[in-house]
Amino acid sequence: MARRIVYWFRNDLRLKDNQALFSAVGSADEIIPIYVFDPRQFEKTKLGFRRTSALRAHFLIESVAELRQNIRQKGGDLLIRTGTPESIVSQLAEDYNADYVYTSKEIAPQETRIESSLSKNLKIANVDIKLFWMDTMINAFDLPFPVSKLPSGFAEFAQRLINDFKIKDQFPTPEKIVLPAGYEAGVLPGLAELGIDPKESPSTLPVDLAGGETRALSVLKHYIENFVKQGIPYPSQEPLTDTRLSDWLSLGCISASYIYRGVKVAQSHAASEDAIISNLLKREFFHWTLLRYGPRMFKPSGVKHHFDRRWANNHATFEKWIHGQTPDESVNAIIHKLDATGFITAAERETAARYLVDDLDINWTWGAMYFESLLMDYEASVNWCRWNNIAGVGED
Repeated sequence: MARRIVYWFRNDLRLKDNQALFSAVGSADEIIPIYVFDPRQFEKTKLGFRRTSALRAHFLIESVAELRQNIRQKGGDLLIRTGTPESIVSQLAEDYNADYVYTSKEIAPQETRIESSLSKNLKIANVDIKLFWMDTMINAFDLPFPVSKLPSGFAEFAQRLINDFKIKDQFPTPEKIVLPAGYEAGVLPGLAELGIDPKESPSTLPVDLAGGETRALSVLKHYIENFVKQGIPYPSQEPLTDTRLSDWLSLGCISASYIYRGVKVAQSHAASEDAIISNLLKREFFHWTLLRYGPRMFKPSGVKHHFDRRWANNHATFEKWIHGQTPDESVNAIIHKLDATGFITAAERETAARYLVDDLDINWTWGAMYFESLLMDYEASVNWCRWNNIAGVGED
């Protein structure tokens, strides 16, 4: 049993079904939970807009605030800091003489670079780091093939899993979280503290915008009660996105496997499988695709290395697209909706993306970066895989 573990929350802002947190609580006398707001996530891109918009930042702040409240109800607290996680977390571990740092394993390039830097800093302080793979419903060693042999399309991926699908077990919610004495909790930042002008946020926030685990569980319950148990198909084939459940899933306010289990149990006697199951499996495929191809996913040539496909880097045309000033009024309406709410349906995303790619012939990575900034449910694997596919440079 370790004396003290620093638990670094990343995209796992929940207590329920959190493998890494449950393991930390069961492995140490004292836990120091921390969330670090990284200013680099809110900087402006080379194209002039922020990596994370004001609206998405607001959603993140709300989710962290509720996480802190939930941890306090367990007798602990959530330390909150603003700065570079690789420096802050390692210094915290050293200051508190922690034995380990526990955290979730990420797969996007910048996140993995931060993990690597943190690991190096911790070695200097003689502190070990333990990473937990939590973003997918399946462990790597439970896949019926090595990641290097990942099927080239989702249909084959799903077919290979039909008779060999081993979902992770659900992990209990910690009953108690014990902190060491004398800690400094820190203050939850506002937009200004993250370098964002509050004027960038819409004057009226969407009424259904409420970050945190409680709202995530409520949305899932509503979906199960009103659609799954009633045997009523959701109006679209993308309920994970269109119910906005993916908003909370993107920050880990709820786990993918928790959604999967809840829907599976509720529709155990249904004649056909609920569409959200296919959505979750596709998300799974996207995650493994990012793990396999890494940085290739973020280049114009895509995971297929289509170097012969050339894209126009026309800033004026792109600016008209992001400001909803194209000749296509339906596309303009979609972009205005995205800018105001941080949400557009799966069908609307494809419409806007295909217009940028097929009609305007603009560098598709610019569109992917714009969606990254604004979409409330942004996940690197899901967003960039979808754009790869629309641009014809993806695997599906």
